[in-house]
Amino acid sequence: MSDYILVLQTYMQALGDADYATIKSLFAKDGKVLSPFLGEMDAGPFFDRLAEASSRNVITPIDIFVSTTKKHHATAYFQYDWTVRDGTLISFKVMDMFSFEPDSDKVRYLDLIYDTHPIRSTAGNKYEL
Repeated sequence: MSDYILVLQTYMQALGDADYATIKSLFAKDGKVLSPFLGEMDAGPFFDRLAEASSRNVITPIDIFVSTTKKHHATAYFQYDWTVRDGTLISFKVMDMFSFEPDSDKVRYLDLIYDTHPIRSTAGNKYEL
């Protein structure tokens, strides 16, 4: 389970550094992301879209939770201060729920959980090109 903690720490550090290549390397070949804005996507194209939409990320880790009932799950909880390409700063707390390949530290599925209402009402859909 400690391998999962290291993966989540690496993910949050890479997200803050806008190091999308490192983030994509954490995923299994067929890894997926479920986003409130974009729906379900392959991980590579999702993080490419995030890179295109972003100009700066500041990640403040809050905690990491490792499942006690499903041995292949862990959750990163953090403050995300996201500056999008037009300069708008969007701040929100997010819980990124990771599912891992059995007997592996590769991410099979990432479910992003956050309240989109404040973002949409003040900044619109910042993934739109």
